[in-house]
Amino acid sequence: MELHEFFLALAMVLLGARLLAETASRLGIPAVIGELTAGLILGPSLLGWVSPSTPLEILAEIGIILLLFEVGMNTDVYRLARAGAKPVLVSLTGFALPFALGAGVSRYGFELPLMASLFIGDTLTATSIGITVRVLTDLRRGSSDEA
Repeated sequence: MELHEFFLALAMVLLGARLLAETASRLGIPAVIGELTAGLILGPSLLGWVSPSTPLEILAEIGIILLLFEVGMNTDVYRLARAGAKPVLVSLTGFALPFALGAGVSRYGFELPLMASLFIGDTLTATSIGITVRVLTDLRRGSSDEA
């Protein structure tokens, strides 16, 4: 990928994500849903204007690392311990459900090897935690016991 192609793809990603995030917010939907929709529309799934490339994949990995780092920084372990069973149940469900569904569907639905299925389940778990926190923050529920 040449430099001008990278900057064009990056501009499309940033502008598309921002535009659909703002649109979603105005409709009362969490902004992260608009950002995900922009990825579906611009990416290979629909229009194919932006295709995965090494520089974009590196930026995506940095983005998810920063998202999860932010989640960790905003987590109050003492408050979590005082909150009781409700947040524990929510967090276990938020961990177990994406893991089980991702691993199960990839293993038994797509007949992938066990290690690949476990990796997919793990990946879905990590990203679902970050997305859940973003959704709760967008809904101004980030300081609730569930969050």
